[in-house]
Amino acid sequence: MTLLANSSKERRWPVRVLIYGQSITGSKALTEMIGADLKTRFPFAEVTVENRSIGGFGAESLVRTSVHDLYPYYPDLLIFHVYGGEMTGELERIISNVRRYTTTDILMFNHHQNRDQTSINENSAAYWRYLAHKYDCELVDVSREWPRYLRDNRLEPGRLLRDNVHPNPEGYAFLTTLIGRHLTFNPLLAGGWSGTVRTYEARRALDEGASDEIIFTGDSWRSERGFVVGTSPNGTLKLTFEGNRVDVITRYPKELGKPGSARVLIDGRPPSGNPLLYAITRPTTGVGTWWPAIRRVSCEKPLLLEDWTLRITEINEDASKFRFEVSGSKTGPDGSGTSEERFVSRSGRVVIEPRDFWLAQTKKQFKTDTPVGFQITWSVVPRFVDQYQPPAIEDRSRVYQTILAQGLENGTHTLIPLVDCRNYSERRRPSTDRSYPGASPAASVARSHAASGGA
Repeated sequence: MTLLANSSKERRWPVRVLIYGQSITGSKALTEMIGADLKTRFPFAEVTVENRSIGGFGAESLVRTSVHDLYPYYPDLLIFHVYGGEMTGELERIISNVRRYTTTDILMFNHHQNRDQTSINENSAAYWRYLAHKYDCELVDVSREWPRYLRDNRLEPGRLLRDNVHPNPEGYAFLTTLIGRHLTFNPLLAGGWSGTVRTYEARRALDEGASDEIIFTGDSWRSERGFVVGTSPNGTLKLTFEGNRVDVITRYPKELGKPGSARVLIDGRPPSGNPLLYAITRPTTGVGTWWPAIRRVSCEKPLLLEDWTLRITEINEDASKFRFEVSGSKTGPDGSGTSEERFVSRSGRVVIEPRDFWLAQTKKQFKTDTPVGFQITWSVVPRFVDQYQPPAIEDRSRVYQTILAQGLENGTHTLIPLVDCRNYSERRRPSTDRSYPGASPAASVARSHAASGGA
């Protein structure tokens, strides 16, 4: 809310919102209504709303797919609702993992009244309140507000529903109103996020001689027009930070010339050398469904940036037993397996548990057949950049943010961006045209994110 409410014509903060859950949250209408509400109320913020919900997937399944959908996306705000997992622990584990792996703010809502319900399950509603308090989440108490609205307006339980459980357009409009009431900025309330997301101003080290945050070495750094500029590849910048993610934010002005690139080192090595900074995308869906054919794919060995294909070679009628082979675009053919056993590919870059194969469930629910030769695909994508190139600044009011590394172990890390010496010599430009993306209160900063570790 700080980013949304304090965006202006002069500074348009980027804010990423992720909606996650199952069919209740997966509605296109809900996504559009929430997006329209945010963009109307906060017109100067650069709001992105994405929905990765999976209809029919309760908490026991979403806890498996979250490693592909939720934690790597690392939104500024998560809007969350799901059924299930209350008695068996999956619901709490999803919330705990968001706290463990991200600094995402969480807004969640509990269950509304169904058409055939005479009252809300108070035990379930109370458990959501318990989780909200334990993990410092904003709770939209739909379990109280929904039946109260029906009573106050003398409406039947089905008035806001299109079937027994799913809201109709009027129901989603009401749900959006309930959510919107909680998306408010209170400048008198202490900002808890300030303890997890920290911003470092580069110019402070030059202006004040400070050496407790960003440290410059060499004599090639200078302050120019409110920015820190480096004119030699021999100068270095060093930042020691706590957290699992570090970004660079720049508002580099064109009048300083074309900015140069910088090689990024985290803890003394390029980010690509850290296996934790690779993410696996959600596998593609089964035949005739939106359900992923495999709920989770993991690995035992370091990954490569590549695309993977699993091909069905044999399958029985109800899809409960099948054989397959896997291949990576860089790794090549990497072994074969069966749906009944844990699969580890020859390279160790693909691991699939039998419980995560979802073709039999698809067959049972959607009555569709999976043919021999059917292919399931996924990709390995980076959560890092080895070389930072400042973006072209087309709009001085926008705040341009680049993730340098995300997914580090929570702890102390060192960031050192180095002016690319090869690039510097090959371009043969005067040193005054070879600027390093620096920082000032109104320009560029480094920002670190320290997750709570699930405590």
